[in-house]
Amino acid sequence: MKETFNDIGKRLPYCETEEYIDSLIHRATEGAIRQQPSHNRSHKLMKAWSAAAVVLILIGIGALMMTHTTHTVQADGPLDEFLNSLSNEELTQLNYYEIEEIPEY
Repeated sequence: MKETFNDIGKRLPYCETEEYIDSLIHRATEGAIRQQPSHNRSHKLMKAWSAAAVVLILIGIGALMMTHTTHTVQADGPLDEFLNSLSNEELTQLNYYEIEEIPEY
C-alpha cells in the first residue's frame, strides 16, 4: 500500500490556497481572451497575403502561356508537302507502319 504525504504527516514546503489558484486561472483566462483578437488579425493578414501571392502566380502563368508561340514546321520535301495537304479526317485514316519483329543480323 502506497502512502501519501497527508498519510505520513508531511507537507510540501509551498502550499497554494484555493483562492490563489482560482485567481490565477481567472487571470490566465482573461489574458488569453485579450490576446486572441491580435492573433486573429495576423492570421487573417497572412491569409490575405497568401491569396494575393497565388493570384499573382496564376496571372504570371497565364501571361506566359499567352505569349508562348508555337513554331510551325516548314515543308522541306514532297512527303512534308503531301502530309500538310491532308485534312484531319484523312490523317486519322492513315495506317501506321509497324515492325512486328526486329530481324536478327
